Amino acid sequence: MMGKKSVLIFGAGGFVGPYLIREFLENGYSVAASDTRLPVAPVPGVQYGVADLLQAADVERTVRDAKPEFVVNLAAISSVGQSWKIPQKTIEVNVVGTLHLIDAAHALAPSARVLLVGSSEEYAKKKTPLREEDPIAANNPYGISKIAQENFASLYREKYGMQIICTRSFNHTGVGQTAQFVIPDFCMQAAAIDKSGKPGVISVGNLSAVRDISDVRDIVHVYRMLLENPSANVVFNVGSGIAYKIEDLLHYILSLASVPIRVEIDPEKLRPIDNPYHVCDNTRIREFWKGTDLHDTIRGIFNHYRNET
Repeated sequence: MMGKKSVLIFGAGGFVGPYLIREFLENGYSVAASDTRLPVAPVPGVQYGVADLLQAADVERTVRDAKPEFVVNLAAISSVGQSWKIPQKTIEVNVVGTLHLIDAAHALAPSARVLLVGSSEEYAKKKTPLREEDPIAANNPYGISKIAQENFASLYREKYGMQIICTRSFNHTGVGQTAQFVIPDFCMQAAAIDKSGKPGVISVGNLSAVRDISDVRDIVHVYRMLLENPSANVVFNVGSGIAYKIEDLLHYILSLASVPIRVEIDPEKLRPIDNPYHVCDNTRIREFWKGTDLHDTIRGIFNHYRNET
């Protein structure tokens, strides 16, 4: 009998990590998961390890021990807002850390297929759905770091023949995402007001933005399918292709509360530069797309906060 397929996930301790781990486990994989610290709530059956992506020796040891057929890099400074505050650290983690990973994979697991998670923030502004062929011109440190990551992936494909897939992932959400991100931020505030039983005020940023937001479980399903299905393409938009106005999603969240909630704009939550419209053309991954209703996802996040003691 053939052994299980093996996958190594870097940055497995973040929001997406546990979802991706379950996606692979439920589909018969042997999973090794790495982050800068061991998880508080480990998933049974996973081989956990500690590695700092900025330490090349850590990364090499992790790849050598795991002997993976597939490698996924989730490790990143992944918030646009945070990247404005720490641009140097963003470049270190997202570019130098990725270089350590692909160098280790090239040396120690040369036949492995590698998936590097990039971002829709790489694109130039556009008023219609973004296609992979559209111009790249990030307007924030996070997006710039992901363009650099993609450029190095291209270089390593050409020079070493490595199998590296790059995603340009659009916004995704779910239970466990931090309140640095818009949906959990709104849900956490609204649920706290609802629990108080009294009217309250919710603090928000730019409500006019239009975004492509998906359930994280749909995103990780696509990551697995991209690794399992070699393609002539090497760059893939990963998103729903549905345009949501942030204001409409806020109104839905407020409708879940049983008390009146007033909305106030907080200047601190407005980004230095913001894209008014950010939605993907997901043609390249549509055959893998599950299409979970975002309203169901949001209700789950709201209820999670509402039920917290």
